[in-house]
Amino acid sequence: MTSSTSTWDQLEDYIRRVLRLGSVLVDVHLDVAIQEATYERQRLLGGLVMLAIGVGMLTTAGVLAEVASVAWVQSLGLSWLQAISAVAGGNLVLGLGFLGSARARLSGPVMTQTQARLARSIALLKAKDE
Repeated sequence: MTSSTSTWDQLEDYIRRVLRLGSVLVDVHLDVAIQEATYERQRLLGGLVMLAIGVGMLTTAGVLAEVASVAWVQSLGLSWLQAISAVAGGNLVLGLGFLGSARARLSGPVMTQTQARLARSIALLKAKDE
């Protein structure tokens, strides 16, 4: 009876170790996923702020061109068309610059470390099943 009890104890101990190992793996995956989610949130928020600035600058290009054209015409003697074109062109360049920065910040893979670890874990599980 002692040998069967010890066999059951060993089996129970083995099962507990396997469950602890699984728990550790899940904890590691969760920690990496949380870190990456935090980074991705900051990256996306920064990109959205840049996108909003770019869109705002492009939207206000027409209004600012009219206001600035009055000052330019009076101080520089430019024609109405030249003044409007200069201000609108400057705002267009700045707006496109912000939109380009936002696009660069928002593009790219998401949560790469988590995806890589998950792929490795699944590959290990599939390899042991075969």
